[in-house]
Amino acid sequence: MISVYPFGDEVYAFGEIPIIHRINPENLETEDRVDVSNFVSIVHHTAHPHVMSDGSVYNLGLATYSTGPYHIIVKFPPKEKGHCEPNMFEQARIVARIPARWPLHPSYMHSFGMTENYFVIVEQPLNISVGSVIMAKLQDAPPVNSFRWHQNENTQINLISRETGKLVYRFYSETFCFFHIINQYEILDHVVIDICTYRDPAMLNGMYIDTMKNMQHNENYANMFRSKPVRFVLPLKPDKARLNLVQLTGTTAEAHYLPNGEIFVTPENLSNLGCETPRINYEEYLGKEYRFFYAISADVDTADFGALIKVDTVNKMSKTWSEVNCYPSEPIFVPRPDCQDDGIILAAMLWGQGNTNRVGLLVLDAATFEELGRVEFETPGPVPRCLHGWFLPQKT
Repeated sequence: MISVYPFGDEVYAFGEIPIIHRINPENLETEDRVDVSNFVSIVHHTAHPHVMSDGSVYNLGLATYSTGPYHIIVKFPPKEKGHCEPNMFEQARIVARIPARWPLHPSYMHSFGMTENYFVIVEQPLNISVGSVIMAKLQDAPPVNSFRWHQNENTQINLISRETGKLVYRFYSETFCFFHIINQYEILDHVVIDICTYRDPAMLNGMYIDTMKNMQHNENYANMFRSKPVRFVLPLKPDKARLNLVQLTGTTAEAHYLPNGEIFVTPENLSNLGCETPRINYEEYLGKEYRFFYAISADVDTADFGALIKVDTVNKMSKTWSEVNCYPSEPIFVPRPDCQDDGIILAAMLWGQGNTNRVGLLVLDAATFEELGRVEFETPGPVPRCLHGWFLPQKT
């Protein structure tokens, strides 16, 4: 499993195949198994659905039709109070779809974006070969064998209307690979998208055990994992008389017309630090203008590899927290009500080099990024690192 998300008053663990598991938040036992494809025809979905304030859940999936594969947005409406049926899955429906850019090699999707008026689907040139997927199943080969990287193709950014479900804007950028969109929002006839980007998907090969065993002898190993947070600014009403179509102040991101009439966007860096597994004050600022995000350092060759990072997207300044031989998990922001930066950061803690049975929970002040406290304990054996989590407030 990759992530954990609430569906109404239930909690589900997600992978990228459309089978999710309901877990008991009190004891973490698995209580049920749901095949989402029984309710909506998909063969893949992301491990990062979006949970809205009204309880609705949206996710990006891949569906196949007679005309080829489509990237689709599925909505799971909230269950009405006092009603036992139908549940959120039985009410699932497709609210938007676009044909895959490469029908035989649809783009790999790990996350997507939502603003007030748009769904954001980024089609990167990291693709999944349909033929290779079939062969991998027949040969019992690892899924990574089905990935294809087209380094000479641009990245395509699609904006789909949430009202009509149709494609309304399309932009192109330099080639990059990504897993996580940090946040996205609309402002003054522009859409801003912040993403943790890689130059290429070499990090996938860096996760093989044999590669990790020899990483100290590989001078390029560190660069594989160096993901940089960048900001794209997409002009919705471009002025053709301008060379740079971006009219927002406070950003160095640019956009310009290509000879064929398409718009090419160039990002700005949000931080010189490598970042991954980014989190924001999700409940208050998903799809809205925001200032801060939190992440894990992706600079594996630095002294504080695994440091937690806080990035100010306005002044481009960063704060870090680290401890020798400690490897914290994705930082989860728990807000004080109605505040963007006032709250705490929670992160699981693991240690290496002789302390692999040591586990902890770290609490940081979100504003100062200083430690407020921790709890530590010993486990019977080593504990693997987690990927993504969710803070569930105690029910009253």
